[in-house]
Amino acid sequence: MWRISVQSVRHYWALFAGTFVALALGVGLVGVSASALAATWAVPAATAAGTASVTLTDQAGGAHTVTTGQADLGGVQSVLAMGGVVSGFVTVFVVAGTCAFGIALRRRDMGLLRLVGAGGPQVRRMVLGESFVVAVPAAALGCVLAAVAAPATVRALNGTGLAPVELTPGPLFWPLVFAAGTGLLLAFLGMVAASKRAARARPVEALREADLDSRSMTAGRAVTGVLALVGGGAMVALTPGAGEEAATPLALFGTMALAIAASLLGPLYLPPVLRLLSLPLRMTDPVAGRLAAESVRTARRRTAALVGPVLAIVAIVGVFTTVLSTAGAASAADDRARTAAQLVVEPTGTDGLDARQLAALRGDPRVAAVSAPAALDVAVAGPTTAWKEQAAVVDPVELSRTHRLTAAEGALAPLAPDTVAVSREFASWYGFHAGSTLTYGLFGGRPVTARVSAVLDGGSAVPHLLLPAAAAAGAGAPERASVLLTPAAAGSVGEAAAALTAELGPDRVRVVPSATWFDHHSTDQERLNRLVLLVLTVPGCLYALIAVGSTLVMSYSRRGREITSMRMLGVSSGQVRRMALWESVSTTLVGAAVAAAVVALGVRAYRGALTVFGGTTPLSVPWQFLGTLFAACLLMSVTVSLAATGHLLRRVSVGSAGSRQ
Repeated sequence: MWRISVQSVRHYWALFAGTFVALALGVGLVGVSASALAATWAVPAATAAGTASVTLTDQAGGAHTVTTGQADLGGVQSVLAMGGVVSGFVTVFVVAGTCAFGIALRRRDMGLLRLVGAGGPQVRRMVLGESFVVAVPAAALGCVLAAVAAPATVRALNGTGLAPVELTPGPLFWPLVFAAGTGLLLAFLGMVAASKRAARARPVEALREADLDSRSMTAGRAVTGVLALVGGGAMVALTPGAGEEAATPLALFGTMALAIAASLLGPLYLPPVLRLLSLPLRMTDPVAGRLAAESVRTARRRTAALVGPVLAIVAIVGVFTTVLSTAGAASAADDRARTAAQLVVEPTGTDGLDARQLAALRGDPRVAAVSAPAALDVAVAGPTTAWKEQAAVVDPVELSRTHRLTAAEGALAPLAPDTVAVSREFASWYGFHAGSTLTYGLFGGRPVTARVSAVLDGGSAVPHLLLPAAAAAGAGAPERASVLLTPAAAGSVGEAAAALTAELGPDRVRVVPSATWFDHHSTDQERLNRLVLLVLTVPGCLYALIAVGSTLVMSYSRRGREITSMRMLGVSSGQVRRMALWESVSTTLVGAAVAAAVVALGVRAYRGALTVFGGTTPLSVPWQFLGTLFAACLLMSVTVSLAATGHLLRRVSVGSAGSRQ
């Protein structure tokens, strides 16, 4: 059967080209993601000699030494891991779809093998052999692509500023081994499922002439689709009450599960939906519109395979980008709502605000309250480990006057030397409560055991760890100060800002209204979010676009007899081209519409888990980005369909109607 597998791949090269391209690009994407992650793991624990350290004992009695030179790479690693999830999800989706689609297009060949005496196990071994013939060179090509692209990707990542230290490309051997193994495993699993269907082909399939799907919905496909639908629906249903931290993975993976279910169950609902959409076409373009409608109705597996890549990429990119954008918009809205201060004071240089400037602010008759958290890095001991945490020296009472916050536990009062306060998020992450004992240490100093006096609920306005003024020796100068004006001065915020700027010196400080500061800050945050979205989604988008094209090539490689028969029946070349145009447009539109419905369910549930102080959670959808993605999918689909149709029309002849495909 090995010889038949090789000959089959050589003969039906156009049919296997889609799987080859999808697998090669998938291996390349996985290899690039793995190499970028390996570059972050290769960063030494201490980036400079002589860095300060502190040794803490966790609650289980273990000692941990934390140094200031430890770069916090958790953020960039999370972004790269999420990008790998996006690429991996699309790869699995496309590879499995192309493998199943390839077998569905060759059921007459499978029936012919059964007719000449081949048993089911032999057919299955032939299909698995075909996967090996395709997967090995595809994995090798993917590794070559990853090896070429990985260094450039790491350099581009340094240019985004997402990494706190300069990353250098590391050894590529193990990342490429991982990528190649992943690709071979995906091909094997995809063909295992497809080979079961091939082994069940009946000899009578060899006698069929029409490309009709007599059993497009198999039991395995239906069961898997229903399980994905139930699992995804359960995760989405649990999202609103899961809390902000747990809601993100539930919304993301729940939406992905729903997208899988929508793709697997596509042969059930896609043909009637597409027929409904084709009603206007059959009125305006009767011949081409009716041909397109009947084509998508009868060839259900082909329709589902063409919708699948569009559905997958629009759904995964849509939910990731919308969830991230909505989370950012909710955080910004919460910050605005919780800020009672009318002014923000920032230094014009990089040295921060000094004590004299803060004293001048507090002594001004127009000023009612000033909060100026002085940030510093500390090490914190937890139940079984210790980690680097950013704290701030600030008086909770002053902070409560410039920002709307409450004490979820404990009392809102000045911090004594042996006490600390923590944010509600910090308390929920690590299990601290009012009255708990917390051990922290300043780098270069000794561990300090303090009592948690309060758990404060104030959003991002509250630092994770609030320290008393006794810890100010290790704190830097405040980066900014929030100023609450007296009722008399609050009516003329602009005048107060100009007066304070003149008093403190325009060459030393910048005083702006809080609304202006938030507008500028949100612009910077949006720029960073766009960078994150590019890292997350662009590789997967490019891959999916190529997958859309390769799936169409696979489809049209088996439609020569169909188009020839149309021409023999008097259908003009223009009508055949319009049929292909309506097919590609309708399948792309439906794929995007189903994806939009799935994303809407997930984002609606996720939005219910977010809270904004005193208001409703805003919905932020990157319409421009998603619109560009949809337009690219539509352009790819139309271009490939018309090009493939034109190629087949040029080969049409009366004699080819009965020729072997």
